[in-house]
This record gives sequence, C-alpha cells and structure tokens, in this order.
Amino acid sequence: MAVTVTGPGTSGTESKKGRLWVTLFGGIFLLVGLGVVVFGPLESVYRHLMTSNWQQVPATLEMIDLRRHQGENSPTYSVEARYRYDYNGQQYIGDRVGYDWGSDNLSDYQQNLVWRMRQAASQQDLHVWVDPQAPSESYLVRELRWKKIAFMTLFGITFAGAGAGVIFLFRLRNREKINNQDVIYSSERHGHWILWFMSFMFIAISLPGVMAVPKEIGKENWLILVVLLFPVVGVVMGRMGWVMRRNWRYYGPLPLKLEPFPGQIGGDVAGVVTLKKLTADTGDAAWKFTLQCVRVRISKGKNSSRSESIVWQAHQTPYLVPKGEGAHLQFRFEPSADLPATDDEGSNQVLWRLVLEGPSTPVKLERTYELPAVTGSLKSDIALPEAHLERYERMARVQAASSAAEQIDVEPMGDGMRIYSRIGRNAGMTFGLALFGLVFGGASIGLWIAAATEGFMLYVMSFVFGLFGFPMFIGGVFVAGRALDARVTSQRINVTRYWCGLGLWRRSGQLERADQLVLESGGKMTQGHKMTEYVHLEVKTGGKQVRIAESVAGREAAEALRDNLVRMLRLP
Repeated sequence: MAVTVTGPGTSGTESKKGRLWVTLFGGIFLLVGLGVVVFGPLESVYRHLMTSNWQQVPATLEMIDLRRHQGENSPTYSVEARYRYDYNGQQYIGDRVGYDWGSDNLSDYQQNLVWRMRQAASQQDLHVWVDPQAPSESYLVRELRWKKIAFMTLFGITFAGAGAGVIFLFRLRNREKINNQDVIYSSERHGHWILWFMSFMFIAISLPGVMAVPKEIGKENWLILVVLLFPVVGVVMGRMGWVMRRNWRYYGPLPLKLEPFPGQIGGDVAGVVTLKKLTADTGDAAWKFTLQCVRVRISKGKNSSRSESIVWQAHQTPYLVPKGEGAHLQFRFEPSADLPATDDEGSNQVLWRLVLEGPSTPVKLERTYELPAVTGSLKSDIALPEAHLERYERMARVQAASSAAEQIDVEPMGDGMRIYSRIGRNAGMTFGLALFGLVFGGASIGLWIAAATEGFMLYVMSFVFGLFGFPMFIGGVFVAGRALDARVTSQRINVTRYWCGLGLWRRSGQLERADQLVLESGGKMTQGHKMTEYVHLEVKTGGKQVRIAESVAGREAAEALRDNLVRMLRLP
C-alpha cells in the first residue's frame, strides 16, 4: 500500500521549500551542537588519553598571567604562560597551558591554576608534560575539567537536540493520502513527541543552573531556587507525553475521513472516524464531537507569541455503526456560511478543529483533528437517523435545563418569581482572574521599588504591568464575592446587587413580553481545546437593560433558563 504524506493547505512546491528552510535552520543548530561536543569535551578526553605516556620534566616558569575578557553580561578568564624545560640535553620553550581551550567563568579554575603554578615555581617544584616522540610538544598541566566537560556536553547536546527536534517535528504530518483517499489523524498521533521534546529542552537548559544551586545557597542567594521550576515543568511535560502516548496506543490511530473533502462552510462538515475496537462502554452517549472555528493570532519578532480564540463551536453526539470488533463514528455539522474558511497564512489565521471525546475508563479518550474547510455548499452522503438526532436533542435540552438549575436558583415567590445568582459560582474563572491579577500586580510593585535604583524604564514597565494587574485582581475579587437577587412580581422586576452579603445598588423595570428577555455574552474562557461562554440574562425595559441572571456557563444553559422563565411567568 503506497502512502504519500502531504501538509494541509500547502502545495507540493511550497511544502518542499518549507521543509528545505526548516532543515537548513535545524541543521545549523544540529551542526553547531555536534561541533561543540566534538571539538570540546571529546577532543579534551581524546588528548588526555593520547598524552597518557608523556613524561613529566622539571621546568622554569618565565611568565603566567590571568587574562580577563569582558563579555556582554560578565567577564570570562583564560591563562597565558611561557616556560622553559630541558629534554635529553636540549632546551625547549613552551607556551601551551593545557588542552582546555577558550575562556570561561564556570568556576575559579583559572585563578587557582595561576596560584598553583606560581607556588610550584617559587618552590622550584614546577614540572611540565612532554611528548617523548616530539619533545617540542608540551603542556604545562595535564588535567580534565570535569565541570566544563559536563557543561559543554550538555550545551552541545541541547543545541544538537534542538536542531534535530525541529527537523523531526516539522516532518511530522497528520494528513495522509491512502489509495487516493485523504485520511486525517489526530494531533495526539505525534503530540507526545512535542511534549517530550519540550521536556528535554526544559530539563537540559536548566541543568547548569541546577548544578549551581548548592554553591549559590552557600552564598545565601536563595533566589537561585527559582531555577528548580524548570526541571519540574520538564518532568511534568514528560509525564504528559507519556500519558498521551499511552492513551493513543490504547485506542489506536482513529483515522478520520471527511465526506465531502474538504469540509464545506455553508454546506456540510461531515465524516467518519474509524474505531478498530470498542471498549466496554459502547453506547452513543459515551461519545461527543465538538466542531470549532478558531482564530489564531501570531506576532513575530523579538517577542513572538501565538494566541487562540474560539469564534464558533457546536456539539454533536455521533451515530455509532458497529463494524466487526470496532465501529464507525459518524457526524454531520452544518456551519453557517458567514464563518471564515481555513487560512494558514499571515499573522491572523483561521483553523477548523474537531474534538472527539469518548469513554473516560479505563483510559480517557480525547482526540483533536485539524480539518481543511472552504466556503461551499456541498452536502454529505452521510445521514444521521432522525430518531438519533431527536433523541440526543432532547437529552441536550434536559442537560441544559439541569445545568441552568444547578447554577441559578429559581424559586416561586407569592405571585411572582425569585431569580438568585448566588455567591461563589464559577470558582475556576474567578480564581484564575484574581491569580493573574495578583502576579501582574505584584510584578508592578516589585518593578516600582526596583526603579528607585535601576532607572526610569522600570517605572514605565511597572505602570504597564499595573495597568493590567490591579484591575484584574480587583475584578477577580469582586466577581468571587458578588451575588444578584432578582424578583419578578406583577410584571415588575426589582434587582439588588450584593457583594459578600452587603447590598450595593438596586435596579428596577417592567417585564411584560418574552422578547424583552435577551442573552448577552459575559466573556469566554478557553481551557485546552474547550471553550466555555458565560452568558447574562437581561431584560430590555425603558430604554435600558436590567440584568436578572449572570455568568451562566454555556449558552445552551442560558437559553434553557430563559425558556423556563418564559413558561413559568407565562409571558406572551
């Protein structure tokens, strides 16, 4: 079976050019890293072994100096020397200190070497190492600097690993053409390699700092302990990669075939995921597809970054068709034609993502596919039975109503209704907001204090950090303690805002018709590939909008709350 691998959204020529440039870029890192290892640690060890039969002879030290080289951040040191020695009745002059080359500041080795050689010379106990086969070849010292060898080896391996990793990861593809049919695999197919690569980089880059911790602690430099966070993050990423690999192997590749290909915005985004083996939980309800349109913003330059925001998403329970020991999971979405198509060029990109969630036991299943999607009107031959759709639409409505009831308290009250958005809801969102605000605000205060001695620019940075940090922290604290009490009686609404039990203000208005109830977005929170939209329920009255329920997690739950109120209040 012939398999050709192509990248989504690129032509063969563009793909080849991209691979060439990435190979050149990664190859530079790879060659530099290998060069550091070969011409540094390996060369030193090689010369140490090759000079094992050299002889020590008495010598006279004519000069030895410690040379200081000023770098951008800190100075480095090297040693220069000149000495005389006799071998077989002939006098020679040497200037090679050892087979360690270059300058560094890894330790006080150079300072100690100068002191030792001067001490030996003053006591007339100076000896040099001479090649008996070529007496003009000599070294003042024959020593291996294990600390430098370890550092240079780590540095070289890190550079070489980074280059090899870039080349390898760029060549990974989740699209294949098998027997002239486009097949898409999930990002989890290769995701563990990315996590393991990042784990390697975090651990490798931090090791020199970790090795310096005991010495710095001896100097009471407790701030050095921050460097321990890097290997911890590396270990966590390594475990995440192992879990991802384990889960992927348990359920297998789960290839996806789109029908039609590519997906049609304004038509159908539909397809089949092939499951080779069903687990114990084989019902449709164990599975869920989420189709997302994602806006990706990329900033390039010195401080490059990548951020995602979900523009649109929809959920669906697939139709499960048993096939031998496995099954086909069929889905069919109909995205609106006004949504953007796949665009992987420039700094403002669009991608379409399909998330598959399955059984949580014995191993949690979640797969993520990136789909090509274009504006079009093609329909799919895949048909989901009406009974299946109606069943899960009913289930979705029940789940939405249950979610709304868990979040917002709705109670009969005489001839009206009480709608209470209680304190302490959405703890994850409020905690994250307050935590980020605390971090940025703390950084602002620290920069302001440091600016007194470091200069004006830190005042500017302090202002920028505080501009984000303090409002976020105050907002997080306020949201964590807020509550909203709305009472509807005889078509009149009275709303009281509370914070930690204290009444802050009141609002009022009239509620006479169902079309006065509107939903307003209160923000979105994305966690991994999941987006949660928080929605407020408000009443249009007298040229203003009065909020009667707030921060309902999920638009479906907010819609269920609105429909329930319309029914309970018998609004026309």
